[in-house]
Amino acid sequence: MSIKDSTFKKINWAYIILSVILGLVLVYGIVNTMVSLKYENEKELIDLHTNPASDYIKITLSVLYQFLAYVLFNILYLFVMGRMKLKKTQ
Repeated sequence: MSIKDSTFKKINWAYIILSVILGLVLVYGIVNTMVSLKYENEKELIDLHTNPASDYIKITLSVLYQFLAYVLFNILYLFVMGRMKLKKTQ
């Protein structure tokens, strides 16, 4: 059983578009988390206590960066594999 080239192309482009949208959402999440971290660090200076919220925000930021790297790698992989499949069939 083989997938038709037109179906493969549609699925590949749909997945790339969804990945780009997810990447944009991740970038928004990273910016939002960085702003939250800024305000938590300002509170830390005033309270003179270690703030567990800032540690949580730093971990969240790290996870968002790693997930964004995965999504960007996935988009690159889909572009390369889609081009290779289309070249082989032509």
